[in-house]
Amino acid sequence: MKLIKTKGIVLKEINFEESSKILTVFTSDFGKIQVLSKNCKRLLSVLSAVSQPLMYCEFVIRKTKDIFSISSASVIESFFELSQDVNLAIYSGYLIELVDSFLEFEQKNEDVLRLLLNSLYLLKKGKDPEVVSRIFEIKILVYTGFFPQFTQCVKCQRKDITRAFFSFKNSGLTCEKCKEENDIEIEIEVVKSILVIAATNLKKLNKISFDRSLNDKIKTITLPYIKVLLQTDIKILDFFKFIQ
Repeated sequence: MKLIKTKGIVLKEINFEESSKILTVFTSDFGKIQVLSKNCKRLLSVLSAVSQPLMYCEFVIRKTKDIFSISSASVIESFFELSQDVNLAIYSGYLIELVDSFLEFEQKNEDVLRLLLNSLYLLKKGKDPEVVSRIFEIKILVYTGFFPQFTQCVKCQRKDITRAFFSFKNSGLTCEKCKEENDIEIEIEVVKSILVIAATNLKKLNKISFDRSLNDKIKTITLPYIKVLLQTDIKILDFFKFIQ
């Protein structure tokens, strides 16, 4: 059985039998995979520290039949402290749920992995979690190919729009002439802000900041749009009402 070395972050854990866990790990080489962490719940297990969500590790794994299993692992970066704060636990859980929902198993996407790690690091360093969440929503749409049309009307292709509306059904802007009943108006400055975030390099995301008013305006677009794409409610959003 060939041993494989890869880096990845633990997204979820499920107890398996008495002393083991099955982990969902988002890796650089294989995308999202399920990995057996055998006997990690036993006292003094060397796999105990790495077998929990928010741990970014270098794993040595092997594949037998249809399942990966951990042979050894070492911690690269721990984001576990985020889970110890109620607010940050909800926000980090939200980012993880988006990654888990957007990506299928063994769908490789290193851009999304870097985005997740970068965003968790910003949360860890104290950046406004609402800002981090809005940036994350926009960038994951870019990196998964679902970013809406924000540079022209999705119907008539007109670019010089002075009054813009957003169509969730048509995944982009509509002009005043093409808008439909359920399209919502969006300020041009908000459109420009979304485009700036979409185009910003990951390494410079820490420099982006905006006030709560702009955050709320972006949120009225990104959250409903993501729900439409995923065709499901995002479970952890139910907890946000306790921290707003």
